[in-house]
Amino acid sequence: MPHWKDIPIQVIDFEGSSRTGIVEYGVATLHQGEITGTVTRLCAPSAPIPFLDTQCHGLRDADLAGTLPLSADWELFSGLRRSGLLAAHHAPTEHNLLRLVWPYPGAMPDHARSGAPAANDWGPWIDTHRIAIAWHPQPGDHKLSSLIGWFNLGKKLAQLTERYCPPARCRYHCALYDALASALLLRHLCAQPDKLNVTLETLVLDSLGGTRQAERMQGELGLF
Repeated sequence: MPHWKDIPIQVIDFEGSSRTGIVEYGVATLHQGEITGTVTRLCAPSAPIPFLDTQCHGLRDADLAGTLPLSADWELFSGLRRSGLLAAHHAPTEHNLLRLVWPYPGAMPDHARSGAPAANDWGPWIDTHRIAIAWHPQPGDHKLSSLIGWFNLGKKLAQLTERYCPPARCRYHCALYDALASALLLRHLCAQPDKLNVTLETLVLDSLGGTRQAERMQGELGLF
């Protein structure tokens, strides 16, 4: 099974909702334990932005005027998935929003299992939220901002976001900021002494709920 550093992990964050669609995306590529690239942009909404949404992510309809919808970036997102695994903090949210635009990506490799047959799926995803709960079940919530504080990663995050984020989008609930925070969190979790040899497959399994985890393990053993 490939080591977690061997294959690019595309850490993604979306701002938006099922009503408005994705209005901003951020991607931080994590490879060989380092941030090797980022991409972000604003996207045209599919409906007017509600005031409560603006309060969360800070984007208004006027900010998105003249932008293209996410659907214009098929080559980017299919290429990201083809090159590696997708990751997010609470990955079901990103997965569901992505599938509103492209329900299936076509045949994609399962990089977590070398030589596995291609699947028509955006997954398997790596979920830093579930991994943090499984590996560090401390009291309190496991929100991204809480975990960054818990692990004293704020200074490193500030350095990364100052380098990569648009100046007006340099806070939580801005897509690239959150993607970088999730990538930094994943790198920190995998740098613990007992996790230095962790595989991609372990990250995937620890990102799944009980039923789906069992199904994937059975699939690995050829039980279905």
